[in-house]
Amino acid sequence: MWNNRGSAQVSRRHTLSSMCLGFGGLAFQSLLAQEASSVQGPLAAQQPHFAARAKRVIFLFMHGGPSHVDTFDPKP
Repeated sequence: MWNNRGSAQVSRRHTLSSMCLGFGGLAFQSLLAQEASSVQGPLAAQQPHFAARAKRVIFLFMHGGPSHVDTFDPKP
């Protein structure tokens, strides 16, 4: 004999409806993701106005500013 007094009864109808809501939410999320990826933002990369002419570039990334010795501004 099963003792069901302490546990809540879950019907098949309730289980199926909650599963359908879950799968519907997943489908809706994927549709929203596809729509969001198709929209181009204002900061997205765009085509340049002129054709590029540079063959090589030297990029210097330096932390901070110049030394006080280099700017002729001695500090104690």
